Order: sequence, then C-alpha cells, then structure tokens
Amino acid sequence: MVRFSAIVAGVASGFLAAAIAFAQDAPAGSSQTPETVTVTGMRLKDQKALLDTIDQFVDLHSARDRKSGLLVRDAPAGVCPITMGLPDAYNQFITQRILTVAKQVGAGAQEAGKCHANVEIVFTNDPQGVVTLLSDRTRGGILGYHFLHEKGSVIHVYRPIQAWYVTGTKGDPESKSVDIGNDGTSEGTHTKLRIDDAYGQSPNTGTGSRIQPRNSSQIVNALIVADLNKVGGTEIGPLSDYVTMLALSQPQSLDGCNDFSSILDRMSTACAVRDTPETLTTGDIAYLKALYAADITTSAARGSENVASGMNANLAQPAAQQH
Repeated sequence: MVRFSAIVAGVASGFLAAAIAFAQDAPAGSSQTPETVTVTGMRLKDQKALLDTIDQFVDLHSARDRKSGLLVRDAPAGVCPITMGLPDAYNQFITQRILTVAKQVGAGAQEAGKCHANVEIVFTNDPQGVVTLLSDRTRGGILGYHFLHEKGSVIHVYRPIQAWYVTGTKGDPESKSVDIGNDGTSEGTHTKLRIDDAYGQSPNTGTGSRIQPRNSSQIVNALIVADLNKVGGTEIGPLSDYVTMLALSQPQSLDGCNDFSSILDRMSTACAVRDTPETLTTGDIAYLKALYAADITTSAARGSENVASGMNANLAQPAAQQH
C-alpha cells in the first residue's frame, strides 16, 4: 500500500508559512478535545419535502468512486489525521477534532502518533506549489483517480480549502472473478483493496450473474490543502469543522446549497445569501452517521437510498441524541 504521509510531510516542510492569525485565542492545550460534537439545528418540514431535501443532501455530499461507481467512505480501520503548517496547538486541535467527530459518527479513529497518516491537512501560502510538487513526487498518485488528459484540471488549486482523494476498491470475498496478471489469466477471489487506477483493472461487476457482488470503495488517502492567503483571520472552530467534514467524506460538490445547512456552505457561493454555520450542523452529523452505518456495497443508487434512509432516521431522533 502506498503511504503518502511521509512524502507530504517532506514536501510541506519546505512550503509551510508563518502562523495564521485566527480571530480567536489558540486552543488551551492539545489534550482539550471536545467530548461531544456541537451541532446547529434545523427546522423540519413535512415528510415528503423532508425526504426530497435529504435525497438532495446525500447527492451533494456523496461522491461516487469513478472506478466502481459506488459511494465512498473512510476505511474500516479508521482515520489517522495529521495537520501541518500552523502553530502546534492549532495543528493538534484540528487533528483531535477530526478524531473526536470520527468516533462520534462511527467512522473509526486510529490512535494519533501510532498509525500511518491517511489524512494530511496542510496549511500553506503556496498551495499550488505544494500540490504540484506532491504530484511530481508521487507521479500523480496523490491526486487520485484521473486520466492523463485530466491532470491539468485535477491539479489546479482554485478553492480556499481543497481536497484530493485516493480511493480503492475491495472485492467481495464471496464472489469469484478473473484476475489478469503479468503472467496471464487465473481464477481467484478478489478480497484485497486495490488502489483505483484509471488505466488498471476494473473491479468485478458480477457480469453474467443476477447477484451483484458486494464490493466496497474506500478512501485510502485524503490530502486537504488550505490557502493561508484566503483563510487568514478565520476562527479555528469553523475551520476545523470544515476540514473535518472533508476528512470524513468525499463530497460530490462543494458549490451546491441544500435546504439543510451544512458546514460546507461556508465556502459555497450558492449559499452566500444566507447565514453560514459556525459548526457541523445537525444535517452533517445525521449524514455522517448514516454514511458509516449504511450498506453501500451493491450499487450507488441503493447505497444512496440506504444513506438517505439512515439520515432520515437520525434526524427523527431527539436532539440530545444528535450530540
């Protein structure tokens, strides 16, 4: 398995800028991680309108793996984040926030400092330089699934905070498919996670069988780069929650605006007409819990339905259970 964290750390060290001037005092010690997730509420509508809104929320927030077509989420082993480029207290605050929320929503969290980082958050005043150099060092691997002719658009940094996801597909242990290797073709059962490659072998689709294989697509690595020139002066709380949402899910779009507010609305021009959340919202938490609890292995459509159903159930819970 490719480990990107060491490469990111090496490259980022040459680009890390001076400390960002946040609009609030630094966290008082890295160990002071919130024990609960603070969320903002929403006003529920009639049932049909609610379900339509939930469906759209899921569509906006759930990217589909370009190789398998399935929804993606972090691997069962859990996230292992590392934050670079800010004073240590800020770096640790963001890292701990991701771990705290991951545990709350069932995504899983590995012990910081004792795992191989699979989420790298880099704050820099030269985001394009960082991403370009990382792409060169990894031969484009850190940019995730893309064809050669797409590299120019994929590598382009145009958002204040932008993410790139390396995904992989794990085969159904109970389905047999053809494994094409260097020495020819052989029968085998695909149970190992394979990094998604635009030019590599496609996962088993169950062709010739009425039973769909239960493949799963996972986020193998997430690179999140924040432009210090654009996020300077931002409070650490909203910033950490925005990064947390990107660390725990790959959004389909960052430019939509659902009736339910989301922390991702903060940098969406479509939501500029309304107040933006300061924290993860009730919708965000309900969605993340549903994403990590739902069966998303058979098809993107069924996976979206399962996540939407779970989100609806989560929203119906008493407010106290949303924390």
